[in-house]
Amino acid sequence: MAWFAVTVAGVAGLLVAFAGAAVLVARVATYAGGGWWWTLTVGVLALAAAAAIGVLVGRLVPLRVAAPIAGLATYLGLAIITYWDGTPGAWLSPVYGGWAVYSRVPGRITALQAAWLVALTVLLLAAAARQQRAALLAGGLAVAVAVPITTGPGTHRLPADPAAVELVCTSSGPQMCLSRINAFLIDDVATVVQPILGRLDGIPGAPRRAADQAAQPAGQSIERDDGTVWLNLDYQSTALGGLASRKNLRADFRQVTRTRCEDPSGTRNIDMRVYRTDTLATDWMLDEAATPDDVPLTVLRALPEPAQRSWFAAYLDAAHRCDIPALIRLGEQP
Repeated sequence: MAWFAVTVAGVAGLLVAFAGAAVLVARVATYAGGGWWWTLTVGVLALAAAAAIGVLVGRLVPLRVAAPIAGLATYLGLAIITYWDGTPGAWLSPVYGGWAVYSRVPGRITALQAAWLVALTVLLLAAAARQQRAALLAGGLAVAVAVPITTGPGTHRLPADPAAVELVCTSSGPQMCLSRINAFLIDDVATVVQPILGRLDGIPGAPRRAADQAAQPAGQSIERDDGTVWLNLDYQSTALGGLASRKNLRADFRQVTRTRCEDPSGTRNIDMRVYRTDTLATDWMLDEAATPDDVPLTVLRALPEPAQRSWFAAYLDAAHRCDIPALIRLGEQP
């Protein structure tokens, strides 16, 4: 009865938090997904298992300090599993959040998680009640379920939900596309991204569009020159559905002005003079305000607009060819 009371109280608290989050999400959600209730069910079963841990500890160590110590020890134990990047053992805990929001957890994993948590709960309660036969049976089931979980694929191999990463594009202005799961941000992102794309429009070698990194083909580097700027929208939504950081979104365009030149041994060398040219190109592209001591940017801004665009085109060409002398010259004499 003690276990049942604590579990019911925990579930009630979970549902209150879930309801509050649901109200915030429902206002702006552009993709509902499917099967989310199974994740919620696993969370409820996890609370039941946590309460069973408390019952067992309370029976074994009837001290007031037992509960906080057990809670801290459980947290640290979960941390060892869940913070161990990509390990399949992370599936033993439903608190792990290392996968992307657009990934799809296979139904097999969810079913195994549920079976593991039920078996673990029965094992703990049976041990607390000193029911050896029931504890042995539940322990055997828990081990049988845990083995395929811990020997299966890690969290980094989760497939993307095709519907979640389906692109939704702007209907006017320079093309910008977000995945459906992030499409509620499209107007806010467009106000930041489209002016930059418009500034680059028509410049040879400049990107022609921007797209959500969630929809990027698997294995493709963001540095690939395919005319697309890939936008990282992880953690870019506020609680009310707005854009969290315009600065970070603008920073994604730095992939356009990051020279990637390697010597014959494959080592990437960083020449500070080239770095300064990259910074100059970035500031021009993002239309950053020139500081009093930023002479190269001031000189570049003083040129006629066609000359500025020609300079940026020459920069992109030199960067693409890894022409270090040309990059240095462009930075010293805009």
